[in-house]
Amino acid sequence: RTPTATASIKATMIRQTPRLVNLASRSAVARNAAGAPSKQQLALRSFASSEDAKRTVSSPEVIDPLEVFAAIDTNNDGVLQKDEFLRAVDMLNYDELLKIKKSTARNELSYETEHHSDEAESFGQMLSRRIQVTIEVAVSKIFPAGFGWQTSATIAEGWGMDAANMDFALVTGLGDGIGVAVGHTGYMAIKKAVTGSADIDMTAQAQTGIFLGSAAVCSGGIWQPFVNTLQAAGLGFNTSLVLTAGAGTLAFFSGLRLGRLIYSPIFAGVEEANYANLKADAALSVAVGGAAGCFVGTDVSYAGANWLRPLLGVEETCASTTASVLAGSSTALGFSVVQMGENVVYPKNKCWVD
Repeated sequence: RTPTATASIKATMIRQTPRLVNLASRSAVARNAAGAPSKQQLALRSFASSEDAKRTVSSPEVIDPLEVFAAIDTNNDGVLQKDEFLRAVDMLNYDELLKIKKSTARNELSYETEHHSDEAESFGQMLSRRIQVTIEVAVSKIFPAGFGWQTSATIAEGWGMDAANMDFALVTGLGDGIGVAVGHTGYMAIKKAVTGSADIDMTAQAQTGIFLGSAAVCSGGIWQPFVNTLQAAGLGFNTSLVLTAGAGTLAFFSGLRLGRLIYSPIFAGVEEANYANLKADAALSVAVGGAAGCFVGTDVSYAGANWLRPLLGVEETCASTTASVLAGSSTALGFSVVQMGENVVYPKNKCWVD
């Protein structure tokens, strides 16, 4: 699609709720006045009854607005005409239109509940809901990521590996990824057992854990080599923290997008790449970058320049379990700080936690 067509999508599909009701009424009038259905109307109705439509429009999962646009654009000119939109509104119910609106930034970790009504939600309620998701992700994935990285680093050192070598980076990256995969799957299993929710599909959750863990291997694996490079260049603590956060963001985001290409054809729990999860993955990756940056605070080699050392520094005298807990705490803290910024700044239904 051209930029003009994309703009047309956004301007036409994402409307205020009262206007959708009015448009639906006008559509009914237009249909009655028209008499027999046209070829375009029959084509749209054929789409609405097809398996693709059921997956795209009627599924409770994420709906890609671009796929819906392609179905509505019955003459395939890349521009949504007024009559085409009115016919589409007539084919969709109100809940389906809300799902399209919510799909503007969603991924596997986005907030899900059948009883959530975003139209009546205040800013305080929205923030509370976002904080809930932030805490769940920090506890179930981000803390285990740091814990797993540090635990694998202790194991690697016991095997005689040097932190300057790539075998150390590989082992710690795997430890990071395993921590995320096990943490996510274990947390969801406990949540299902406690709540008895039939909506938690453990097969899909295990697949999501593998998907997220694979991305964490990328961000965890590059962490030590990247920090070593910054230290060799003589860069200070604050600069290293910021640059490492940026590197972690890019690595995790790349892992997510590559993971979608690899896993979506074989895992029902992993959605194929689309515009909605592109934005959600990017925002999530920025928060994960915050975790990677704060993890630099565990490195006591920066001495007094490390202002996080009193809270998070892993000293030589630390027991291995204590070191792992400090590492997990550092990643959870960094993630939470950045994500709280996103929680406050992002408009309703525009953040990956929504």
